[in-house]
Amino acid sequence: MNHFIKVLYSSYFYFFFILLFFASFSKLQAQDNARDLFNKGYRYLAADKTKAIDFLSQSIALDSSMVDAYFHRGIAYFKLDKFDKALDDFEKAKSLDPNLSILWMYKGFAYRNKGELDQALEAFSNYISLNPTDTSAYSYILRGKMKYELGDFNGAINDYDMASKLKPFEEKYYYYRFEAQYGANQLKSALKSVSNLIKINPDFYGYYFYKGNIFNKMELYDSAIFMYNIAVIKNYQNADSYFFRAQSYASLGKYEKALEDYNTAIVLNNTDGTYFSKRGNCKFSMGNKEGACKDWDEAGALGYYEDFDKVKRVCE
Repeated sequence: MNHFIKVLYSSYFYFFFILLFFASFSKLQAQDNARDLFNKGYRYLAADKTKAIDFLSQSIALDSSMVDAYFHRGIAYFKLDKFDKALDDFEKAKSLDPNLSILWMYKGFAYRNKGELDQALEAFSNYISLNPTDTSAYSYILRGKMKYELGDFNGAINDYDMASKLKPFEEKYYYYRFEAQYGANQLKSALKSVSNLIKINPDFYGYYFYKGNIFNKMELYDSAIFMYNIAVIKNYQNADSYFFRAQSYASLGKYEKALEDYNTAIVLNNTDGTYFSKRGNCKFSMGNKEGACKDWDEAGALGYYEDFDKVKRVCE
């Protein structure tokens, strides 16, 4: 009897061991299959994002702890402009791996594309707090752009300064700083920044054009004209260089030169109502009422109505 019981117990434990083995084997096989499906989805990310999502979803169905699958499915959704789904996946990946700090960057991208700039700013800030010396400096640029778009020009300048310190030879970072300084009406600082940009890249006409704009704002019209001259020499097809030089000439009372530049600007770009409006002002200052009225009418036809009161008061 004792022998029978021993045999029975032995059989029971053997059977239990077999069940446990197969259960463990099945689980390992499911995990392997989940990884295989993830790898397939990952390979499809560039070629077919919808198919990538399908494989990544299958991977998640087999193993709901696959952080990589959630993360890359979120990227696929993001690239398909499905930002809410992308954010859901990024949040799930973060809950599974709180140390995956790159998620904050992608969350920032998604919020930015949704137009939720405050949330984007917070996401980029979270990434920076976890990676304060990220030598790419890109995170500071992204956060600076969010601050700039939210009207925090000084905050943007601070972030661009940090980016420039981390990557001191990146021309575009200095440009972003100049743009923020100009937007904040910090004209002296902007002038210094654009002068540095000219030293870095003396062949780009745009920096001379921007410098001319600063001088124009500072009412240093002769200096502005000098900069616009260089901009025109370096790129004679940029209509704005002629247009803004014309305004500087007009401010100095040199209407003949201004009119010549307005004419050239309109030849290069005849769809900007501002050009016709300002040329109309120039013609009116020269005593050409009929020509001014025609230009103001043309400006209105192009959707620029700043001088509509002049049309009513002067032309009718």
